Amino acid sequence: MNGLWKNGRWLLLGVLVCLLPIWWWWWYCGPTTTLLVVRHADRQGNADALNPAGVTRAQELVHVGTKSGVAAVYHSNTERARLTAEPLAGALGLTPVVYPANDAAALVSTIFADHRGEKVFVVGHSNTVPDIIEAAGGPVLPDIDTTEFDNLFVVTACRCRRGPVATINLQYGAVSP
Repeated sequence: MNGLWKNGRWLLLGVLVCLLPIWWWWWYCGPTTTLLVVRHADRQGNADALNPAGVTRAQELVHVGTKSGVAAVYHSNTERARLTAEPLAGALGLTPVVYPANDAAALVSTIFADHRGEKVFVVGHSNTVPDIIEAAGGPVLPDIDTTEFDNLFVVTACRCRRGPVATINLQYGAVSP
């Protein structure tokens, strides 16, 4: 009996040694988090509101977001970003989260902490969307042209942001001029 217990302890120790790294990886990296990142919809010149094409584009995001299983909607603290995010948030029954546009690293850290393993929709700006993608571990991108409003970036990363990050650039709605 004593020898069996001794062998059983070694077996238990062996199982723990094998399972501990798997558990640690799952807890630390865990399931992937997906960010759907867009620039705010079309606006006229430097106005902080959407033009009619922008209102239509924001409605297109409802179709995109409801089909993708979005769990949270974030937008910067500008009127144009709010107006872009509100239709989707309303369709999903979510309250949008407002973030300061100038701190992409803090935004991405918050998303990875609060929405691990979920899909999150983020509305940014021509100069902040590339920063958000880079902060999530994606590639370095140039600023988006001031006439481009139809890009939808899908960024998928593990929580630790050390593994491979998949970034896909899609387009939605009417083609930007």
